[in-house]
Amino acid sequence: MTDVTTTIVCTAGVAVNIRELSRRLGKLDLDGMFTAALSATGSLPVTHYISSGLIRPAYLNAFTDDVRLFNIGKAAWEADSEVFPFTQAQVTNRLAACTVSDGTFNGGPEGPHELLVRLGLKLITSPA
Repeated sequence: MTDVTTTIVCTAGVAVNIRELSRRLGKLDLDGMFTAALSATGSLPVTHYISSGLIRPAYLNAFTDDVRLFNIGKAAWEADSEVFPFTQAQVTNRLAACTVSDGTFNGGPEGPHELLVRLGLKLITSPA
């Protein structure tokens, strides 16, 4: 199956956890994920982070179901001989702080720029 263009926006408060879940799920090079800062005004303070690009369908499926994300995450940590540091409730809450778009919304196309407009967010362009 081919990769899917996906955009994920998460609140600043969960970005570190979502980034670590992403890294462990796919064993991917995720250096650029969730590093682009957002806010309603396009100025500091940062309220959200965005990541957009082609991802594997399995990753998208995990990020659209909190129970599946918990189970896959737990298995990924256990495969590394580590204890999964999140409860199901924590995974559910962190995923609830994310908006995941598979490139469509209400039957039409939705790219990252359209998603930001829908969420009322702008890229922060000023230096941090």
